[in-house]
Amino acid sequence: MLVTAVLLGVCVVIMLGIPIAVALGLVAIGTMVATAGPDLLVIFIQRIYAGTSSFPLLAIPFFVLAGNLMNVGGTTERIFGVAQLCVGRIRGGLAHVNVVGSVIFAGMSGSAIADAAGMGVIEHRAMTKAGYTGRFAATITAVSATIGPIIPPSIPFVIYGSLANVSVGALFMAGIVPGLLMAFALMAVIAVAAKWMDLPRGEGMPPLPIAARIVRSALPALMLPPAILLTILTGFATPTEAAVVAAAYAFVLGRFVYKELNWEDTVGVLWDSARQTAQVMFIIALAAPFGWVLVQQQIPNAVLNALLTLSSEPWMILLIINVALLVLGMFIEGVALMIIAFPVLLPVTVQLGIDPVHFGVILVLNLMIGLVTPPVGLCLYVVAGIAKLSIGEITREIWPYVLALLGVLMLITYVPALSLWLPHALGYGVTP
Repeated sequence: MLVTAVLLGVCVVIMLGIPIAVALGLVAIGTMVATAGPDLLVIFIQRIYAGTSSFPLLAIPFFVLAGNLMNVGGTTERIFGVAQLCVGRIRGGLAHVNVVGSVIFAGMSGSAIADAAGMGVIEHRAMTKAGYTGRFAATITAVSATIGPIIPPSIPFVIYGSLANVSVGALFMAGIVPGLLMAFALMAVIAVAAKWMDLPRGEGMPPLPIAARIVRSALPALMLPPAILLTILTGFATPTEAAVVAAAYAFVLGRFVYKELNWEDTVGVLWDSARQTAQVMFIIALAAPFGWVLVQQQIPNAVLNALLTLSSEPWMILLIINVALLVLGMFIEGVALMIIAFPVLLPVTVQLGIDPVHFGVILVLNLMIGLVTPPVGLCLYVVAGIAKLSIGEITREIWPYVLALLGVLMLITYVPALSLWLPHALGYGVTP
């Protein structure tokens, strides 16, 4: 009865239009008072402090800052130029460039929204100028941005690692193969669409001196993703320290190398980064006591028992979890959904023998698909604003690409080695 009351309470408060973070806090307070009286509220404050004092969470503001600095400091234009050199000449080339550019940018920012808002402006403008329809350009821009938080670094992986007490480095390594599979799946659909729609080919290979100049200009930016991974793999820096290095490197690139970042822009970037970080941390802060309430009331055990009445097979329970996350992701913002679902689902999956790193990849990939499914897909809103289109216009063209991402999700769910072999090979102690 209490399980239903708690979960129903969250839904009702959210439906009333109250922000999700506040809704989680109100339900946690209400449950504490109802079960043990107001004396228990001291734990509410303690859990808020404990939930936000985790060292890995310090990576969030710095990865946000790094992404914003690169968007303003000229890095994104140079990444786009290199991607165009790689795949721009084939039919539908700029659509493929869109995906490849997102893969490269994913290794720097860790945020789908940063990708859609930064690379998206350049990509959409270039595609429409080359003759692609605005709807098609917006669709590819939105779905390619979902790769950002899968390929390391990743802000959602940092949050999950902090909540689940799982190595962020292992999660970063586990996201590389799934992220590349997402890119290949999207490019396969684009290849079919290019032939079906007779999409234009890109321009031919530029003269060698021009190509060399493009690569040379982008080289300082392209060094950042391998540098981040190398510092983590060698133990030279933790993921949090690597985030600080990434932000400092992005500032040096924009201010002193590319010289496109002035002091006025820097102030604006700092303010935007602080605001975005505060929004995420506010959700995490009030979700901590909510998670504590769920555990104390043994709600994860109740959910596990309910799932086991449907099936005792792990593959079926994983399918049910995926379907539930995909449906909820259509209505709840990704970070908020992760924090709501995590304390309920992680104990369930652990009891089923599913590796927490593998489940982290499944969870985050679900959330990324939610970013491009209406009615609350944040990437759809960002790209719709860039393209000056309605959500409905983009949604009509997005489903083949969503189906491709769903195919990758099923593959990652039922072939754990795709996620786990790399962190295992690098000594992170997970079982492939």
